[in-house]
Amino acid sequence: MTSNSRYKQIGSLVALALVFLIVSYFARQYSDTLAVIVRSGGVLGMLGFVLLTALFVIFVIPLDIAFLIPIGSVVFGPVPTALMSITGWTLGAAVAFSIARNLGRPMVERLIGLDRVLVVEKRIPKRNLFWSVVALRMTVSVDILSYALGLASSMPWSNYVLATVIGVTPFGFFFAYTGTLPFVLRIVSIVIAVAIAAFILLRYGIQREP
Repeated sequence: MTSNSRYKQIGSLVALALVFLIVSYFARQYSDTLAVIVRSGGVLGMLGFVLLTALFVIFVIPLDIAFLIPIGSVVFGPVPTALMSITGWTLGAAVAFSIARNLGRPMVERLIGLDRVLVVEKRIPKRNLFWSVVALRMTVSVDILSYALGLASSMPWSNYVLATVIGVTPFGFFFAYTGTLPFVLRIVSIVIAVAIAAFILLRYGIQREP
C-alpha cells in the first residue's frame, strides 16, 4: 500500500469520525423522537438495522458507523446495537465474499467497480492470512477486502466469516458504547481510535509477502 493510499484512508477515517460525532450529538438531542419512530417498528426496526448494515457492506457504503450506530445506541442501547452491527457486518461480508468467489470479476465490477478491489487484491498477504483478516477487520469497516479475498485468495468461506466475527466484535462494541458517552469523552475516544488505526495503517498497511 503506497503512502498516498494510506493517507487517503486516514483522511477517510477522520471524516467518518467527524460525521459519527455530529450524528451522535444530534441523536442524543432528539433521542425521544427517534425512539418513538424506530421502536414503533418493533422487531422489524431491528431487522431493518441489520439488513441496512449488510447492504452498506455489500455496496461498500461507509455509513453504518457514521449514521446507524449513533442512532441505534440511543434508541436500542449499546449492547443490542453492537450485536446488530456485528450481525450485519458479518452477513454483508459473507455475501460479498460469496459474490466474488462464485460470480467472479464481472459481477464485482458491476456492483462496486474493480479499481479499489485490485489495489487491495495485490496486497493480500500469503502467510497468516486468517489473523491478517482479523487485524484488518479491527481497522477497516468498508468491505473491499471481502471482494478482494473472494477473488484472489483460497481462504475458505467459513474461515473468512469466523475471522470477520472476531475482528468486528471489539469494533462494534467500541462504537456502540462510544455513542452513549458524554460528548467530551466521545471525542476523546474517537480521537484515540483514529490515532490507533492511523498508526496501524502507517506502520503496517497491507503488506504482501514475497
